[in-house]
Amino acid sequence: MIKKISNFINFNKSIIFLVFIAYFILGFLIYKDYGFYTDEKFHRSNGFFWLTYIADFFGLEKLKLSSAIKMSEIQGFTLPDIELWNKYGIIFDLPAAYLEILLELDEPLKYYQLRHILIFIYFFIGSIFFYKILLNRYKNKIISLLGLFLLIITPRIFGDSFWNNKDIIFLSLYIISIYYYFKVIDNPSNKNIILLSLFSGISTTIRLAGFFIPISLILFWLINFISNKKDLNFLLVLKHLISYFFFLFIFWPHLWDNTFTGIIGSLNLDMAWSGKVNFLGEYYHSNKLPYYYLGFWILVSTPILHLLLFFHGFSAYSLRVIGRFFKIKKDSIYNDLWRAKEEKKDFFIFINLVFFFTGLSLLNISLYNSWRLAYFLYIFIIYFSTLSIYFYFKKYKNKKFINISLILCFIILATSIILRIYIYHPYQSFYFNFLTTEKIKNNLDVDYTGLSAIEFLREVIKNEKGNHEIIVSTNSWYPLWFMHDLLDANEKKRIKIIVNDEKANADYVYSNRVYNIDKRYYKKYDMPSRFKKIKEHKVDNTIIYEIYKKSK
Repeated sequence: MIKKISNFINFNKSIIFLVFIAYFILGFLIYKDYGFYTDEKFHRSNGFFWLTYIADFFGLEKLKLSSAIKMSEIQGFTLPDIELWNKYGIIFDLPAAYLEILLELDEPLKYYQLRHILIFIYFFIGSIFFYKILLNRYKNKIISLLGLFLLIITPRIFGDSFWNNKDIIFLSLYIISIYYYFKVIDNPSNKNIILLSLFSGISTTIRLAGFFIPISLILFWLINFISNKKDLNFLLVLKHLISYFFFLFIFWPHLWDNTFTGIIGSLNLDMAWSGKVNFLGEYYHSNKLPYYYLGFWILVSTPILHLLLFFHGFSAYSLRVIGRFFKIKKDSIYNDLWRAKEEKKDFFIFINLVFFFTGLSLLNISLYNSWRLAYFLYIFIIYFSTLSIYFYFKKYKNKKFINISLILCFIILATSIILRIYIYHPYQSFYFNFLTTEKIKNNLDVDYTGLSAIEFLREVIKNEKGNHEIIVSTNSWYPLWFMHDLLDANEKKRIKIIVNDEKANADYVYSNRVYNIDKRYYKKYDMPSRFKKIKEHKVDNTIIYEIYKKSK
């Protein structure tokens, strides 16, 4: 049945092409709608820091001067000075910095919007490779297209793809790495090995989770060695390791002075942050979260359609792997956990998911607020969701009515998710599924990156008629002054931002309801009596931010 539908629609690449074109156009239409988060200044500075360094190395004096001037003009970070905190790779920040100079962008709003559209382009390319991964595995364009839809209509990924220049960039590069991992399984040629090494090396410069690509290749070689398989030899693994570390070194200037110390230092920094996290009304250090923290966030912030398909696909595959393990016989030709290249790919995704989910849940690795550092797990979640779709179509391949019913059910559920993406716009990054209660939503850190801050400032200016000065402050940890640069010249003249400790002198106070201490026991975030809450901006009963105004 599925082949007949595919032939009827005639997927001669035109339908797939139109889907991607429509998605690309949508991105260009809405990318300016999104807010700006606290680390954007830092990463802009990171780009110019390394651009200056590389321009100096190659003797590009004009570029070096332009870059150095740009970097000197950037003031105020959430992290220490860039020269002391230069652990991030260059794959996104450096090209963004170069484009800013090339396009002669001098207005803060424009060069941050440039960064946002670049993030979307990276993810757009990643989504193309995700479709190619599914097509490589299932050899069916309809199933692959359905899996692609699951990825791009995942609300939190959709929202983050317009501003999150670390986790979305890593997710996109990791997708490309997995694609070339699959290509190596199909054909372990030098070309595929080099491309796998290139993208896995680059992805590691963003998040150290990229290390698992070479680790998993070694694991597969050991399994092959134990089971006397010949499809993965040690020379291939050695080629990958050498080229991987070569590309890792090239695209991570942080390692140029001292490679080993640089890697260890980055690992320590990734795991060291121990700020306060509000989780269900209790405050925890971010590296001492409950073991169920990650699993809980996945359950409340992932669409029900994705969860149902995932649990079916993952449980069905897990039972098959467990059954294979206990049925292995020493002299059997099926002495392995997989019986074809496709099953080997499934096993690779399986061990990735199990390894990362278990490690992130049990090892007290800082996940910050929410679980955005682990958003790359969506790759594996949606892979198994697509596997579930594959199992269904395979099981009912000769039952026309059931196949049509399954497709219609998928379309209806997917449409409901798209509707909620529209309702949440431009705050899809704070999505919760419809089973999550209002009490739970509002006892978590929601707008932890302060995406709503720019909307607050513009709203205050719009509501306060005239040209008089407006004094604003915050009643949360958020450094509101970061957003001042993004206002136009006239708006800047009207807004004066003061710190939290002086909020009693403000006309308006903004709160994204994220605190660096337990506000139940400290008075730092108590509002002065003269202030009244005039707005509680809610989306789907989720409080995004609050506005307080001083009474006359």
